[in-house]
This record gives sequence, C-alpha cells and structure tokens, in this order.
Amino acid sequence: MMTTDKAPIEDFHNSRFQVGQIWEYQTRTADPNSTLQILKVEKLYGAEIAVHIQVNGLNLKSNPEKKDSGTASHLPFSEDAIEASVTQLVVAKESLPQDFEKGYQMWREAFLEGKAGVFAMPIARVVNMIEETMFGESQSE
Repeated sequence: MMTTDKAPIEDFHNSRFQVGQIWEYQTRTADPNSTLQILKVEKLYGAEIAVHIQVNGLNLKSNPEKKDSGTASHLPFSEDAIEASVTQLVVAKESLPQDFEKGYQMWREAFLEGKAGVFAMPIARVVNMIEETMFGESQSE
C-alpha cells in the first residue's frame, strides 16, 4: 500500500465530472442506449482522481428479453478512462440512485486495505468483463 501524508480518499470537486451528471459514452454494440451517471469523484492518496459511476441501460446476456434494463450500480474508474469513454453530457444534475452506497462502501474498504483500485480501460471493455465473469461470455464490445 502506498504511504503518504495525504488522506487516502477525499472528495474532489475540481473535475469536469460532477456528481449527478448523466453522460452518453462509447457503448458496446449490444448497449446502444446505455448511459452512465457520476456518483462520486474522489482524489486517492492526493494524486489519482477516481470517478465512481453507475451504468444504466445494459443489455446483458442473462436478460435479453428485458432490453435496456441492466445496471452496473457501482464501478470505479480513473478520470482518464472516463474522459476517453464519454461522448456527450445528457443531464447536468440528476438525483443519485439510493442503492449505490453499499457497493461504494465495499469498494472503499477493499481500497483502504490495498485490495481494490480503479479501472483504467474503456467502460465498454469493463462491461464485457462483467458479463464474461457472470455468464461465461460477452455479447460484444
């Protein structure tokens, strides 16, 4: 684990990405209507910026009859990965979902123990990884 005089996790407000925003992003072909919502923006150990998101409108292999209904309720990304994935701001401020805190708290505890980090790859690739882990294969990227 990295040691520093800085707090391990602190809220960060000087980002292009602000809590409550909804963005379009470069989706997988299976998820053309998917969007992401910014849940939390933090500075980690005084350096890296983490952007916590919820991804909505996923068409996961497990539930093909319920189009655009899948959700990844908490995913932590580097600010650079979000920047490289988003295409257009849809809504500047929307209420946060009630259920993201549990996933965030699990991540936070694991991060402070040195057992978790943030994704530094495109959102679509992470969605594929989730689908492959849960169901054995993904639909597309």
